[in-house]
Amino acid sequence: MNLVFDKAGNLLVVSSGGSGMTVYAFKPDGPEDELIVLNREPASERAGMTAVLPASYWVNGDFTNTLSTKTYEYVPLENMFFNLMQRRKDFQYVSPDRSLFVPTDEVFVQGPPHLGYKWAHILQSFGLSKAAAGRHFYVTNEAEQKTYRGIVNGDGTMAGLQLFLNQGGESVVEDAGGNVYLAAGQIFVYDASGKFAEVIEVPERPLQLVFGGKDRKTLFILTSSSLYGARLR
Repeated sequence: MNLVFDKAGNLLVVSSGGSGMTVYAFKPDGPEDELIVLNREPASERAGMTAVLPASYWVNGDFTNTLSTKTYEYVPLENMFFNLMQRRKDFQYVSPDRSLFVPTDEVFVQGPPHLGYKWAHILQSFGLSKAAAGRHFYVTNEAEQKTYRGIVNGDGTMAGLQLFLNQGGESVVEDAGGNVYLAAGQIFVYDASGKFAEVIEVPERPLQLVFGGKDRKTLFILTSSSLYGARLR
């Protein structure tokens, strides 16, 4: 479902296989049979490690049952999203070189595991992003059509979450100059203050964005059927 590299060049593969989900790791240039299945570990602070977080969410408002009064209370989307970002997840997967960790909750499975529907934010996200502790991180909630910015904690939760844009999409990424790129039909570019800069038009709807290349000035754009590369100024 999602991919990310650790510092040692291991490719972590988040899969919906197994009873809930499975995370594999391997070196692309290594032997084909050296595929590691990562064990999930108790969630904790991970000093010196980088969190790997979904760049996009789909979080709807919902009704919650208050047992003491047997009444139902509607929780607004924004409150649910803030609670999700600030709550430590159930467990974490740690990369083989101990440079990355992937926090996630239990997978909700409806029906037989091999045929049924599986749901977790990390499986539904259009991409994962590295989020260093103590630095700000952008995340978009497509259901709410809003994009937020906050500070990453050592356990992968976020503090000081604030609204950045009244626009949401499938992916959001920041370049080295602090500009923000949001995939929402096309790619909308904003400066660090949230001021609109330009639109990058793509022949197909962009779903995931990531910077790469030796100087990290190439924006790779994944769509449902193609992979594009845009060389940026």
